[in-house]
Order: sequence, then structure tokens, then C-alpha cells
Amino acid sequence: MLIEILGIIVLLMALRTLIAEDRAARLLYLNVIGFALSGMIALYIQTPFGAIIAITFFICSTLSANAIAYSIGRNKREIVLDD
Repeated sequence: MLIEILGIIVLLMALRTLIAEDRAARLLYLNVIGFALSGMIALYIQTPFGAIIAITFFICSTLSANAIAYSIGRNKREIVLDD
């Protein structure tokens, strides 16, 4: 039952990602998708190795979301000089 709920959340966030116009909102929705997928992995593969896979996926998705957010924030502060 929990896997189905997480699947519905992933589908809703995927639709919101397609609809959203703001880059920051898209990043937020993609982050939710990553967290939900790591939860689905942990629930589907109910072994210690499945937990390791889910933890690894969770950490990597968090690091990538933080890197993207940092890059977007840094690009907003840049001054562009037109020639």
C-alpha cells in the first residue's frame, strides 16, 4: 500500500514538474521525486542490501539537488555585461 501511495506522489510531482514555470519549483518537485523513489526502493527490496541501495540513492539525490540549487543561486547573482 505504501509503494502505491509513493507511486501516486511521484506521478503527481512529475506532472507538476512539467507544468511549473519557475526553475526553483521544478527543482523542488524533482527533489520530492528523488526522495519518493528512494522510499520505494527501500520498501520494495526488503533486505539489508536494499536498505543500502535506498540510502545511497537518497544521499546522491540530495547532493545533486543541493548542487543544482547552489548553481542556480550563484547564476542569479552574476552580473552580465553586454558588449
